[in-house]
Amino acid sequence: MCFKFAIMRPSKYGAFCHILLIITIIIAKTTTVSAQVIDSFDEKGISILSDFKFDSAMVSSYEHLFGLELYVQNKDLKIRHATALSNGHTYDYMPNSNMSVGLGFTYRYLALSAAVNVLPLNNNKELKTRSLDFQSQLAGYRTLSFINAQLYKGFSGDFNKEYNNAGYQVTRPDIGFTLLGLNNMYALNKRYSFRGSVLRFQRMKYAVGTPILAFDANYWVKSGDSAFIASGVDLNHFAANMERMRIWNFALGGGYAYTWVLNKRWLFAGIATVKVPVNFVKERLDEQFTPRENTWIGSGLNASLWLRASYEREDWSISAHYIHSKMLVGKQVFSNEVSGNYGMARLMFSKRIGMTRKFKQAVKPVDAILDVPFKILGIK
Repeated sequence: MCFKFAIMRPSKYGAFCHILLIITIIIAKTTTVSAQVIDSFDEKGISILSDFKFDSAMVSSYEHLFGLELYVQNKDLKIRHATALSNGHTYDYMPNSNMSVGLGFTYRYLALSAAVNVLPLNNNKELKTRSLDFQSQLAGYRTLSFINAQLYKGFSGDFNKEYNNAGYQVTRPDIGFTLLGLNNMYALNKRYSFRGSVLRFQRMKYAVGTPILAFDANYWVKSGDSAFIASGVDLNHFAANMERMRIWNFALGGGYAYTWVLNKRWLFAGIATVKVPVNFVKERLDEQFTPRENTWIGSGLNASLWLRASYEREDWSISAHYIHSKMLVGKQVFSNEVSGNYGMARLMFSKRIGMTRKFKQAVKPVDAILDVPFKILGIK
């Protein structure tokens, strides 16, 4: 994915991706494991951590449970407002910077990463978007949770060309957007392992698929110093004169997950879900209106797609990821007066590292926190 992007964009982006690839190869060749590494498994081949037990007939595990990650990603975020009359008028808000780089780590069942913008991709030279992207995965054997936080400040607005056969753009450095999301999944097939498909320390031995149950909980806020779309632009627009919108989104549904193992080096995995939500919406209008606030309950649609292609070695891996999620918000099921579209392509290098006794002592507080769910469930 990074190579394709480099070909389609100016040469400086291609050079950036190639430099990252060279750095990851150097790290892979030069990083060594300490001689005093504590094996993650005992002499019988059983994991010393209760949360890392697995079915060895279906899943293989690498020796080391701690890893560092370096990645580059291209993000595409679009918030679309549509007219209530369904006449084709739309207004899109997009940040002015999509390319970002990030660092992360994985330990036991937890993965954390954060990225910041590095290169602007849009042509609006008057606007600089500030953003922070935080992501985490909590992977059990048959359970998986994606946790993410996205914060943006500064958007470009694009009114669709169908409105006046020309369209126009506006610069809105005042508009901010915050998304906090929790996406949970449960595999119905006992032979399927989310750890073996998502994390970097276990891998499925065979191709396995499973139906899944899915539950989402999202909180998002979009706000500006003035209305997103003034009534003078389109009086019948769903968001006319609205300057702040807050949504609590709870969705229940299902989907399918599949992992294809080409050989011991190559692994491909995908997860697709569709959910029907209940949205609790609170709007705030321009100060000329009384009352300014309005609340309503609606529905819409939540859909997501997660794909991974990975090349694995014993202590490192290179993987390409693609994520796309869509959240439709309206006053009826499947309606989309407002929609959020998020897409991301990521190239990642992961290095699995052995833990020395000194390092193991240093992460004891982290172990204590990660052990809490197992103590509550009576596993540890």
